[in-house]
Amino acid sequence: MMPLPTFRLERPATLVEALRCLSETPGSLPVAGGTDLLVSMKHGLFDPPVLVNLSGIEELRRTNLAPGNVELGAGVRLATLRDDPELRRGHAALAEAAGVVASPLLQNMGTLGGNLCLDTRCRYYNQSAFWRNSRGYCLKRGGTICQAAPAAKRCFAVSSCDTAPALTALGAQVRLARWEDGALGLRELPLEQFYVEDGIERVTLRPAELVSAVLLPVTPGTRSGFRKYRVRDSIDYPLASVAAALRVEDGVLRGVRVAVGALASAPLLAVETMALLEGQPPDPALLAEAAELVTKGSKPVKNQASSPTYRRHMARVMCRRLLADLVA
Repeated sequence: MMPLPTFRLERPATLVEALRCLSETPGSLPVAGGTDLLVSMKHGLFDPPVLVNLSGIEELRRTNLAPGNVELGAGVRLATLRDDPELRRGHAALAEAAGVVASPLLQNMGTLGGNLCLDTRCRYYNQSAFWRNSRGYCLKRGGTICQAAPAAKRCFAVSSCDTAPALTALGAQVRLARWEDGALGLRELPLEQFYVEDGIERVTLRPAELVSAVLLPVTPGTRSGFRKYRVRDSIDYPLASVAAALRVEDGVLRGVRVAVGALASAPLLAVETMALLEGQPPDPALLAEAAELVTKGSKPVKNQASSPTYRRHMARVMCRRLLADLVA
């Protein structure tokens, strides 16, 4: 049995109240669905003095799917994204990604913002305190070496959030909120700039800052999709994932964006694949060639349940099939 550590729970009713709570006590953490954070706390990976419950904040659950102005609150449940017919028509990759996060039960609890901020994962990190103490601690939790790559100078824990590659391919922006100098401060940045290729840092959130919303561009004619490789079809985190968005205009591909997940400490844009496809007719041979380039920027290590070679292979296979489906 692994009990939760002692903490104080705050239940703010507004975003401003939540940000104030986070700023008042250093080390405080936000919690919404809690499907990953509470498990990690039981493992001794986090020990916050205060948890700030965001589930009662209505403004974080609002969505706006009006034409040309799609805004999704960070507190929207993954199941809501999975089942929304309007979202599936215009941003299918996100709906498909939300529908393969863990299991339907966890999708009913998990939120968009929580999934975007999901902690990176590694077989040497996501273990009980007893296991880690017997093995030796890693860089991410008080150790001096990366257990997966002892000669490395940084942590190689893997980005395992499903919605991030989908939203990256869709060209999403993230809105961040914080309480600073007695006022609400907001900033927006492209989602690919929100992540850091480091298993410890992982995101560019400042202290006491929250993801408050995700903004999606609306481009008529965009087709998108998401594919995920994992050992089991439910519960498991991704071992590789691919998302793509594109348009077919006058017989050629336009606005091509392809992202890969679970092969690095951050979702990665497959820039070589995108460059090869942009402005070209969707010839099957070209799609296959482009898919072979999708893992070029990734260098996974042996810290997941499948080998780096096979994970990269599956990403290429999924990319080829996804691109073929999108242009069919």
